[in-house]
Amino acid sequence: MESRRISSIQKLQQSLKLEQKMSPLQVLMIRVTQCPRLELKNIIYQEIEANPMLSLAEDDESSEPSESPESASFEEEEKEKEEDLLNKELKDFFTEDFPTYFVPSDLDEVERKQIPYTLTLPEQLKTELRMELSDEKLIEVGEYMIDSLTDEGFLDTPLPTIAEFFGIPVDKIEATLKIIQECAPPGIAARNVRESIKIHLERSPEKSELELKIVNDFWEEYKRREIGKISYELNMDPEKINKAIENIQKINPRPTGKDFGKVEYITPSVIVEKNGEELKISINEPELPFFRINTNYLRVLQAPKNYDKKTVKFVEKWMERAKFILQSLEMRRKNFRKVMEYIINFQKDFFNKGVMHMNPLTLKKIARTTNLSESTISRYIKDTYVQSPKGVFHIKHLLSGGVKGREQNISTNTIREKIRRMIEAEGSEKLSDIEIKKELEKEGINITRRTVAKYRNQMGILPKAKRKKEKFF
Repeated sequence: MESRRISSIQKLQQSLKLEQKMSPLQVLMIRVTQCPRLELKNIIYQEIEANPMLSLAEDDESSEPSESPESASFEEEEKEKEEDLLNKELKDFFTEDFPTYFVPSDLDEVERKQIPYTLTLPEQLKTELRMELSDEKLIEVGEYMIDSLTDEGFLDTPLPTIAEFFGIPVDKIEATLKIIQECAPPGIAARNVRESIKIHLERSPEKSELELKIVNDFWEEYKRREIGKISYELNMDPEKINKAIENIQKINPRPTGKDFGKVEYITPSVIVEKNGEELKISINEPELPFFRINTNYLRVLQAPKNYDKKTVKFVEKWMERAKFILQSLEMRRKNFRKVMEYIINFQKDFFNKGVMHMNPLTLKKIARTTNLSESTISRYIKDTYVQSPKGVFHIKHLLSGGVKGREQNISTNTIREKIRRMIEAEGSEKLSDIEIKKELEKEGINITRRTVAKYRNQMGILPKAKRKKEKFF
């Protein structure tokens, strides 16, 4: 009886389960085709360093490939027979009309002078916020919080006050604030010094568990430098506590430090030139390296009988990966160009006639047209600037929400420009936000007074009362 019970417990159960796992190369392809440019640059350099089949163009050109005496002595017919031993996919790769190199620019002259562009902190924060959020109401809340930051980068407006003002639950306000706090610089939008230091520690690449513990649980003791008390409570060597406190004190809790407002030098990734009414679009990514397949290894694949199997297998393995990298980069190039061409051609009226003719355009619309995901498009857009007859600006400037007008939706960028022109044209009698709202209604644009105030603040224009005292333009 006992043995029967044991045997029933020990019964084996078998089940069939289907699982789909991606290969390392498939994972690499997704990374290459979807990641932002700066991350892609690191991936390419890592691949060039790890893969002997790849070399930077200048390195490959400077080294003259040495001809193998054995391979030189073989007749052409013999070589054709030997090539049959190659991996079929690699063989197809070399016979296809596919580049064995990667060029990061469409331009004849790759080196372009960097153009100075001052990117303000609020612009940077709002751009990143819009990329993370799609809810227009929460974007409005986030932009309000960004505009409310102090000169030191702190948010001193209580969240319940913001929640009451916008009629949104506090937890959604906190989630929006969290997104802003994840932007650069570390500590931005913190509500106090303690929270700023905590954000710094959480984002530090080094392990800072002890420092975080002190900031979270022993803040008052830390300020009074009560090392003995903290050491006793944590049952830890006072030297370790002292070292952790010194690490905390090295952190600058004021997010907008000495580098705030400095000029950033950028190289536009998209060049737009006018050719009559048409727009010529060139892709220029000089941050990415110009590299190619190392020609010194091709003769191993061209004459495999001249080399031992281990060498041939080694070359085939790494050549397969090199081929995959080039194919992935080609796919990314096509997708990136597809997105940029769609955005710029969609805003053709803006380039030809100005901001008053900009059309509403969202990530969702781009994704639907290009058959790419919104997240992939966001990564492409993240670090992309455009050089055009209209100036140098972030590609995000061409994206905006829309407000329903009499005949069609109107871009929020166009509405901002209308407000700016109204205020620029006012005489001694200054326009209030209500009066601006009424003027816009005459043109079929229905927005609230609060929205008018928000757009005015975004452009750095003072309210009516202060414009009376100061000449703004």
